[in-house]
Amino acid sequence: MVVAATVGLLVNRRPPESGSLPAMTARASDGRTHESERTEESFWTALFRPGLPTARQMLRRAVPALAVRGPLGEPDDRVLRFLWTGPGPQRPQTLFQAALPFLRPGALPEEPMTVDPSLPAGESPGPEPRPSPPAAAEAPFPRPEPGATVLNDGLPLVGIYHTHDYEAYISEFPDLAVTSDQDLQRIASYDHSKRTIVDIGAILARRLRDLGVTTVHAPFKHQELGYEYAYQSSRNTARRILREAPTVKVLMDLHRDGNMDLDSTVWIDGQPVARVRCVIGVRDDLTHWQENLAFCNRLMEKMEEANPGITLPTLTPQARYNQDLLPGAILLEIGNALNTFEEAERAVYYLADALVELLRAGEYPGK
Repeated sequence: MVVAATVGLLVNRRPPESGSLPAMTARASDGRTHESERTEESFWTALFRPGLPTARQMLRRAVPALAVRGPLGEPDDRVLRFLWTGPGPQRPQTLFQAALPFLRPGALPEEPMTVDPSLPAGESPGPEPRPSPPAAAEAPFPRPEPGATVLNDGLPLVGIYHTHDYEAYISEFPDLAVTSDQDLQRIASYDHSKRTIVDIGAILARRLRDLGVTTVHAPFKHQELGYEYAYQSSRNTARRILREAPTVKVLMDLHRDGNMDLDSTVWIDGQPVARVRCVIGVRDDLTHWQENLAFCNRLMEKMEEANPGITLPTLTPQARYNQDLLPGAILLEIGNALNTFEEAERAVYYLADALVELLRAGEYPGK
């Protein structure tokens, strides 16, 4: 087993070079295409022809010391970011309080809290995403009212992660001339040296927090084991969110589209805004897809009611996309690679407003 695992580790599983990624490869029922996800291998195939994830697990068990600080150890920054909402002293402060009701405020005597005054109320210290560009501050969005209604007793209600964390926007590549799909595929940042969809997810999480919804954001890389393992890796992240924040009811995998011919921009109040698309995997052998599709349709309807043209038609490919883990698990694409980062940022403000309306009305699965 160890020999087989070692052979698996020697296989080159790095992400393809720029320009070689199939931006859109799987075909939906309506003829449109969407990125593919790798199908799971059988147990025996994984055992005798191990890919890197299987090989790493086997080596961890055979040589535990390698998993502590060696090459098989997890990156230091794989920390879920909880954006708590509500009044400070009354807000649950630990993951234990989220999971165990008897540890929530009121069950234990209050103790003085040490808070970094430079941080937003209730947010734990740690590396912050890059700040929004100055142009975003000029967007016509009102500041959240101080008395925003706190939902779900301040416990986590929404989780956000990113299977394709490298996806970026054309504004991050001012010198790139895009004339083909090959050029389009170069709008990516594997080392996150440029702003990516992960930064858009952080903005969405903060906006939801400001509107009264405690949100969990997982800004993790899922390309470290190779492109074909992205969904396998992000599945572990999705499960971790649900394990460490069991009160989460809406789980969003945020992407950006990669279709050269997509009309992905709408004008709202005189400003360009990236359009939003929902993608739901539909297979007879999957659980929850009907609930996920119904929730997705309602969310898109809510966005359209407020701003006609802001959404794109929902795709329903024969895929899983980790959506069998929870009723309320959806995949959202925020604009296209040819949108600017600022256009995508404006879009998530409108997305957050529509989502919070549904959450306040109790229109979500598993409530």
